[in-house]
Amino acid sequence: MTAVGQEFWVVAAKASSDSDKTNYFSKLQAQPALKERCTRFNVPDGENGLAFGSFDGLIRLTDDLQKCDAQLDSVVHRLERQYIELEPKAEFKIKSQRQEMTFDAYMKSWQWDEARYPKSRPIADNLLFLFQNVTKFDEECRNKTGQLNETKTARAAICKKDGATLISRDLVDVLTPQVVKQSGKASDKFIMTEHLTTVVVIIPRGVDKEFLKTYEQKAFCEVCFGKVVPASAEKFVGLDDKDGNSLWRVVVFRSVVDAFKKACRLNKFFARDFEYSEDAYTKLLETRENLEKSMKLQLDRVRGLYQSAWSDTMIAWIHVKAMRVFVESVLRFGMPPSFGAFVIGTKGSSPMGERKAIAGVLGGKDEQGVGHSEDGEEFFSYVSFGFTPFTVPRS
Repeated sequence: MTAVGQEFWVVAAKASSDSDKTNYFSKLQAQPALKERCTRFNVPDGENGLAFGSFDGLIRLTDDLQKCDAQLDSVVHRLERQYIELEPKAEFKIKSQRQEMTFDAYMKSWQWDEARYPKSRPIADNLLFLFQNVTKFDEECRNKTGQLNETKTARAAICKKDGATLISRDLVDVLTPQVVKQSGKASDKFIMTEHLTTVVVIIPRGVDKEFLKTYEQKAFCEVCFGKVVPASAEKFVGLDDKDGNSLWRVVVFRSVVDAFKKACRLNKFFARDFEYSEDAYTKLLETRENLEKSMKLQLDRVRGLYQSAWSDTMIAWIHVKAMRVFVESVLRFGMPPSFGAFVIGTKGSSPMGERKAIAGVLGGKDEQGVGHSEDGEEFFSYVSFGFTPFTVPRS
């Protein structure tokens, strides 16, 4: 099984016949440093090779393929990261030729997908078609994820907030119709008329007697004096929180609501904005249920979309690697295109030993087969491209 962070090398060397390719493969598998971590990469060559036009076109393709390779690298790993964020236990399977398989199984059985990318179609056209499809998948994932996030935001805005205290909890989930009716008629608890309204107040532990003595007084609120209904303060029994805060209601004239709330804050009581409505509560529950269903449905669809998009993008990426191998091999080894290509899973602990083993087979000499260009980039005595299928740590 491919580990997160494991690098693979796609390598190729000139081969005059199928027997040369078989010989290469046998020798690579037998190398102790590679420990049979090599698979054949059946890139079309010879008479069944890819169509490319002129050599000038090949040189242009070198840059185009390199850029596309880097972009697909970015897309495939972004899809990997986002899929894991949606599904921490995500299983990455590749769906190809009506079969579903792991990345390892896909690479071992890899064949050029003639249905998607006909060999008779020029490489440049296949590359454009491939990249347009990947871009479409990527944009669709972004759009669907955006829609899912909007639904999550809407759900969070009205979801039940089980805070630890009455100060942080949403009172719509505390003063439910069932709770309010337990202590009598709701209309008696929440008085709402043309001139009167009900204010909900949270009283800290141990100061309820002080509140009862002062809330009607002029000293509590000069503006409210005479406009607070006498003896209207009433506690909602059984709703005290873990800190001992208790929930009360007070009936006041609508004209002094803001002044009364301000007076509560100044006296270290907590007046909450809340308007009781059984119909509104019922509608809220329906909205929550609908948003919950919508989010679950969207989440399932987006998960499936990411799995499919990742699979298709990985397939496209591997085909770009095959195109690069073909183009580089023709430029290096000439026409007709005849080469053996292989994929080697590195162990990671001894890259120099692995490079030396590969060069001993494909480079025709028992050495690392590595040099450096003028800009410092490594080059080898054989075609070589590296890639890392999985980069996101799993929980």
